[in-house]
Amino acid sequence: MTKTVVVTGGTSGIGKRTVERLIADGWRVWSLGRSEKALREQKSELKAGDCYEYALCDVGDPASVARAFDEIKKKTDSIYALICSAGANQPAALMDMTTEQADTLINVNFKGPWFCVKEALPLLSKDAKQANPNRVIVLGSIGGMRPKAGAGMYSATKAAVHVLVGILAVELAPLGITVNSVAPGTTRTPMIEAAQKVKGFGLSGASPLGRIAEPDDIVDVIEYFLSDAARYVNGALLPVDGGTRAAFVKS
Repeated sequence: MTKTVVVTGGTSGIGKRTVERLIADGWRVWSLGRSEKALREQKSELKAGDCYEYALCDVGDPASVARAFDEIKKKTDSIYALICSAGANQPAALMDMTTEQADTLINVNFKGPWFCVKEALPLLSKDAKQANPNRVIVLGSIGGMRPKAGAGMYSATKAAVHVLVGILAVELAPLGITVNSVAPGTTRTPMIEAAQKVKGFGLSGASPLGRIAEPDDIVDVIEYFLSDAARYVNGALLPVDGGTRAAFVKS
């Protein structure tokens, strides 16, 4: 039986590559995003038939999240995994950041995964088994482990979501659901490209391996968390950064 996975932020960056890879591997995927145009284009490009579905969803808006999962519930009564990839970044010094910018980061990066897990729970818990649990995977960030000036509010929301993942892992385990987090370092995505255009924002630089991450580097780890090999992994926070946070590089 083909397993169903829901991916938020499915039309850009890591989320988009996750959708593409899972479709290619034979999963049934729901791609959630804020742009119906982008979702329709994705459907046309993938040509995946019934293996691809989409729903409009702004993860920072609980009403929008509820509507999206209502759409999913019309077509299935269970899902194997929820991958929370949707994210936002507003590079700015904390003293320069507006309340509206901060609210966007908090709503999307922190509240968003919480909203989505709450709405997905009836589908995730259906026929879930502790011996081989269903899965939630949340995209955190190295920024939440080693915060960076100029991206302080973003880092704070990611640190908060790392804590959220740990609590959810404990609370949902009795239902047969594991919750883990992938924490990417700098990754070649449209969000990073946009951030580089903001005055005063700078990349952390290449990792000790001599490059920044590609989306596929992150999706490889997402697929591990989906696999049978990770059935007893729960509450983990796995940095995928080529060693960037392991130690400061000598200048």
